[in-house]
Amino acid sequence: MISTAFNTEPSEDLKKKEKKRKKNEESRSWITRLWHFNWFTPIYIYWFVFGLLCLRKTSRAINSNKYVKEHQHQVSQAALESSPRFHHFLSVLDEMDKPPAILILNQYAINMTYNYLCNTADLSGVHDRLIFVTLDKVAADSLRRTWPHIKQFHWPTPALYDRFSFAEGPYQLVYLLRANLATLLIKHGRSFWMMQQDTFWRDNLFELDLESEGNYDMLFDQLADSEDSPRAEILNGANFYVRANNRTLQYFNRVAERLKHWYTADVAIMFHQCYTRKDNESRCEYLPFNVAHNWQWIYSEQKNPPYIIQLDCETNYGTKLDTLASYGFNFTMADRITCNPAAVKETRRRAITGSLDARVTKQSWGRFTFKVYYIITDWSFWLFPFVKPYMGLMAFCIMVTF
Repeated sequence: MISTAFNTEPSEDLKKKEKKRKKNEESRSWITRLWHFNWFTPIYIYWFVFGLLCLRKTSRAINSNKYVKEHQHQVSQAALESSPRFHHFLSVLDEMDKPPAILILNQYAINMTYNYLCNTADLSGVHDRLIFVTLDKVAADSLRRTWPHIKQFHWPTPALYDRFSFAEGPYQLVYLLRANLATLLIKHGRSFWMMQQDTFWRDNLFELDLESEGNYDMLFDQLADSEDSPRAEILNGANFYVRANNRTLQYFNRVAERLKHWYTADVAIMFHQCYTRKDNESRCEYLPFNVAHNWQWIYSEQKNPPYIIQLDCETNYGTKLDTLASYGFNFTMADRITCNPAAVKETRRRAITGSLDARVTKQSWGRFTFKVYYIITDWSFWLFPFVKPYMGLMAFCIMVTF
């Protein structure tokens, strides 16, 4: 009889293949297996990173508010008003026949300030109206030595001596100082401009005599790039004019009080109050775009050149002047002190002819975050119009800062 039995033992080749397969599976990490077999993994990673950013932002907000609470006495209204320095400051204002323009200066913004002063040096009467609030001895002495005719109100503030960046505790303290100073100036009957050094002056803004025109209490620059933008009539808060009266006194008192407790930019509170104002409260108006614009004008068709352009697309003052120089807004020689009138003249010509070239500048983190924020803001206003007065308050909390 012929045997029909079969050998059921696997061959050597099959054994080797099976062994190799098991070895490959064992060598694959659990993360790789999870990625291949669980499509929820990207969602898990997204929310994990988002949670870390939220924790980081919360920690930053808590530390910032803590810093303000610990050092607010250095910039309080009581400390300012009881100081002989402040009363001397008021006596200087009494000698001026036009409202002053107030700017804040510490030692880390000296080069930016010199650049600004060189830009405005040939504009009639501008320097006569500038008053710098100097926060440390280095800034005060440097300004007095280099530009002796420029007025200053020296207010030494130890909590602002060190270098700091946007959205940090000292930055929030500057907001509080600005609000308290505005409140006291209004209380003592002084109308004023509040301005910033990162502003290019193509022409003399003061010659427009905006202080005596219009039925407003405050006149603000705008965050938008055109009248058709969803961000039109949202205040930028870099260059604005305030008339002293009871309405503006109440307005800035509220701003100062909220800055003691809220982690937000002062302009967010200011815009919220403008947008939700009652009939008996401050009237807010806005500077036309052909008078005051921001950095977005440089990336536009560059038509209708404004009198001033506030270049607020950078949040790091350590690199801001270098970035402005790449646009052509460098008005000092290599020593960063001596003025370069030819550079001022050339940049004004390029602004008038619409030939400022923004393509030569590298994309910075500050400018990138501004662009993303503007996109989110525009879509939010389109989808949810009711969030407009609150968007600024929310944005500071969700903005990723480094």
